[in-house]
Amino acid sequence: MRIYLIILVSFMMAQDSTSISPEAVEAIQDYENLIEKFPDMKGLNFNLANIHSKTGDMESAMRQYEQALSSQDEELRAHALYNMGNLQFENGNVEESSKLFREALKLSSEDEDILHNYALSQKVLKEQQEQEKQQDQNKEDQENKEDQEKQEQQQDSEQNQDDKNQEEQESSEQKDSESQKQEEGESEETEEDKEKESETSENEDEKQDESQKADEQKDEEKDRKQGEPQPNELTEEQKRNIQEAEAILNALKADKDNLKKKKYKAKGRVKLEKDW
Repeated sequence: MRIYLIILVSFMMAQDSTSISPEAVEAIQDYENLIEKFPDMKGLNFNLANIHSKTGDMESAMRQYEQALSSQDEELRAHALYNMGNLQFENGNVEESSKLFREALKLSSEDEDILHNYALSQKVLKEQQEQEKQQDQNKEDQENKEDQEKQEQQQDSEQNQDDKNQEEQESSEQKDSESQKQEEGESEETEEDKEKESETSENEDEKQDESQKADEQKDEEKDRKQGEPQPNELTEEQKRNIQEAEAILNALKADKDNLKKKKYKAKGRVKLEKDW
């Protein structure tokens, strides 16, 4: 009777305590002593686990609950599994807590608390799975989006590079064409200049020949004139004689112009008869 009283008092302490107090430490020590003396009384392990759970020592609590699972009392095992499920749920291990609640239901299928917590764990687990699935889908979508953006950027970069290469090629071809046209133009200008120079040279040669011929003609004319006898300068008397001769000639010319023409008449005519 004393042992059960100690268990009851210790259990109440475990339910009400939120921190390790001297009384809790003493109770833990008492339970450990009792378990050592009565190892088959698994209710001692269950109560000690409750004390550890209330003081925050989760590992020690789980270890004592596991010891309680070897009890022949199905209700005690169901409560131990139920409390273990609560600890796992509080630590965020929803899937593990749901398994523990399901095992507890196998031992106590009509326990409303176990049923409630099992249904709650299933709901939360489903929400977590859907959330994880959505997160995975979002992650996959984001990765696909990033891959698509990378591909588009790569395609844009390749297109820009192709456009740049095309522009450079067209620019190079245009420069080559302009250079070729310039060279052809310079060549044509050179040919035209040569032709002009040739024509100019020929014209100059012709002018030079004409000038040379003119000079030669002048020289020949000069030489010819120099070879002819030059008239002597007339004296005053000769000039008078020439003037008198010209006067006489002019007078004769005037008399000749005043002469009347004579008319000649035939004295007789001879008539010819035709014999044919």
